[in-house]
Amino acid sequence: MKLLSALLLAGCVTPRPSEDPSGWYDPGSPLDVQEPMDFTDQNYPFTGSTPIADLPLPDAFQTWFDAEDAPGDGDCSDWMVDPTGELPDEIEGIATVLPRFYYKTNGCQPADDPNAKSSEKYYGSFFVQDSSGGMFVLGNTKVAHFDAGDRVKLKIRAMRESFGQYMAAVADLVSVEYGPEPIYYQTRSSALGAADVGLVVRAEGVVDADASTFGEVYFDSSTGVKFKMSLDSELTKRGVTYEPGDRIQVTGPVLYSFNEFEIVVMRAGQVTVLQ
Repeated sequence: MKLLSALLLAGCVTPRPSEDPSGWYDPGSPLDVQEPMDFTDQNYPFTGSTPIADLPLPDAFQTWFDAEDAPGDGDCSDWMVDPTGELPDEIEGIATVLPRFYYKTNGCQPADDPNAKSSEKYYGSFFVQDSSGGMFVLGNTKVAHFDAGDRVKLKIRAMRESFGQYMAAVADLVSVEYGPEPIYYQTRSSALGAADVGLVVRAEGVVDADASTFGEVYFDSSTGVKFKMSLDSELTKRGVTYEPGDRIQVTGPVLYSFNEFEIVVMRAGQVTVLQ
């Protein structure tokens, strides 16, 4: 009898309505990350013990090492001891982008197999610039140990040429002076060329195409010159885009890639939408 009464009472309980979770938290509001950066049109007053412009430049598709780091004779057809005898060199300059740029380049080409495919991937590359010029530096880490605007001293142990792009292929980080210091730029209204590679430039124009899958944005200057900027994948993942018709000002180092000169953009603060 007690069991029957308990069952009857349970059947009479009114179901509890579901709760509305909308008031449990603050929905917040959209916020665009500005990532401001400090630039200057005044050149740096210094170089390291070796000016960047004086680094040895290898022949096409060659990698030159200092004598202690070179591979064994004949291991890689285009890898050799620096014939100038200048490496290693120590340079000092301002890092002009966050050292997180991804770059894929040619690797060791086996001397006994000329048809072999070889490539290397670098996830922590960056640019560095002193009063004499700028250079692209390959980095093999996904952790940024410094930032754009910091002064770095590097020991360059190998230099490489690949499809017209020069780069420091092996570089030791000797020291960092944390800033940030203003990043020196030069204004460009004419077409970019080989002399601009590695340097930080500033260009203005109107966007004429949406960013592609690879973050490529083309914009046309008032002089009829078409410029290209390459947005970092982190920016595109965050939805940073620039619409056709936007007038923009872009500041960043120049890379030569796939027969095009492009301005590398790692932070939103490198691009200003003009009114």
